[in-house]
Amino acid sequence: MAAIRHRLFFALRPPPRQRNLIGWQRDALAGDTPVANDRLHLTLGVTPDFASPPGAAARTLIEIGRSIQADPPRIRLDRLAASNRSVALRPSRNIPPLTDLGRDIANRLRRTGLLRERWDFHPHVTLLYRDGPPYQHAIEPIWWDAGEFVLIHSLVGATQHVELARWPLTSRQLPLAL
Repeated sequence: MAAIRHRLFFALRPPPRQRNLIGWQRDALAGDTPVANDRLHLTLGVTPDFASPPGAAARTLIEIGRSIQADPPRIRLDRLAASNRSVALRPSRNIPPLTDLGRDIANRLRRTGLLRERWDFHPHVTLLYRDGPPYQHAIEPIWWDAGEFVLIHSLVGATQHVELARWPLTSRQLPLAL
């Protein structure tokens, strides 16, 4: 059995109804390794893998999470896209508050030296891993308002996610009085 590696990442997790809708999309596909509903997420920023539990890195990421102020994005996944290794749901259009949040988190991880090498933010929710030809097509949109983001400790090789912390996303703009 391969050694377990440890990875930390910030993510948006779909609420239960959307998780089930995403799971139905996954279940209609053929693949070697499906992602279980309780592990479905949209990654905002990810660390390199560690050989042992990354306590110091986790504490740094918790401080980063506490400092984030971002507008809550409305996530709209409307495209099924397969590479030769995986199948994911993606938005067909840019979602500015989501792009801003992902960019902010990546920049903060980069400044601390904790951003995975060659990682770029491309919003998606991975459904499964498989070998096969690439394809993509539109689907009926699955959407939710992301009101919070989480920090997850992934035990790579054990297919286990442990939530370490969560923070609300609240609008940075004051409502206009009419």
